[in-house]
Amino acid sequence: MFKAFDSYIFSCHETQNTGHDILLYTTQWASRNLLDDKTNAISCLSTKDNEEFGDTAALTPALFPGHHQLLHYRNAMRSQKILFGGGDVFQSEGEIQIKRRMLHLSNKHLSRCVGVSLGPFNSIQAEKECAKFLNECGFIGVRDIQSLEIAQALAPRANVHLTFDLSPLMLCHKTNRVVPIERKGVMFNFCHPEMAQLNSLNHNMTRKQLLEAIDTVKEVWNETNEPIYFVDLNGHPKSGDFHIHEQIITRLPGHIPILHIAYDPNPFRVLQRIAGFKAVVSMRLHGSILGFLTETPVISISYSEKCNSWCQQIGTSQDYQHDAHYICPTTIASSLSKGIRDGFSLPQMTIQESIQLAKLNWS
Repeated sequence: MFKAFDSYIFSCHETQNTGHDILLYTTQWASRNLLDDKTNAISCLSTKDNEEFGDTAALTPALFPGHHQLLHYRNAMRSQKILFGGGDVFQSEGEIQIKRRMLHLSNKHLSRCVGVSLGPFNSIQAEKECAKFLNECGFIGVRDIQSLEIAQALAPRANVHLTFDLSPLMLCHKTNRVVPIERKGVMFNFCHPEMAQLNSLNHNMTRKQLLEAIDTVKEVWNETNEPIYFVDLNGHPKSGDFHIHEQIITRLPGHIPILHIAYDPNPFRVLQRIAGFKAVVSMRLHGSILGFLTETPVISISYSEKCNSWCQQIGTSQDYQHDAHYICPTTIASSLSKGIRDGFSLPQMTIQESIQLAKLNWS
């Protein structure tokens, strides 16, 4: 059959999500610059009109249940290979089955999975499907040691490698470079669905976390006198960060200088914006990643193992890692005040090392 595309870039990318914007861009960049692809099809749910993305048209709106699934199969048949990722998490039987069918409609030996995570699985059958996928896909790059251990247990002969998150490849863009600017203020990012789901059966605990977030901002202002910036890294109408940010802002004293920055679909603008802060306090993983890539000190408020894994990989000081279940305003404010005054502890990994590790997904 005639192949119209060199690659079909497939991912469960959420619309209006900075992390997914970054992963879509870096996968496109790598396919063209590291794999020498000329033509791609992309499983994108929204049209990207940013120059950096090139011509990225959205999938046709679904006209009936299963329509997008059929479009995925059609694009797989028309492509030389499938690029799964980055950032996907393999958990459910149904999603893995779809990926396996796509492999068989294209060239499974040329196809690759990049910068993904495995588990926790929602069923034994999902584990079995994942084992089959690992054995069938030509190359699998996992972004954390836990996923590598799962892969080695499920499919010891599969071509699985420990690689890295794809995000550092943003810095390989020929013209879009981070421009050093004078830094001011502290950026905060809290994410609404993750905060609500930490203890979804305990309303009092969720309220406690909201109050801790409010107290943290107050303490940081009192300790540093730095202006406060709330940055939305997800602009989805139902799950966007602005829901929790607005709740926090309305409960803060009026004398604290605050700016609320809405979701920006261009990840390069977000990268440059974060380069202008003195520090970042982030729940979302890609808030921490963008801080690292711009040499902006980061305090991670972790709600997920993926946040912990990132901190471990780059060698973040334990003083800058906090559990979202137990936010300690005084400790966070003290760390920021001391860091702004005397200097922050640097991650053990360098940016250049992270770029080389990200490129392992394409070796």
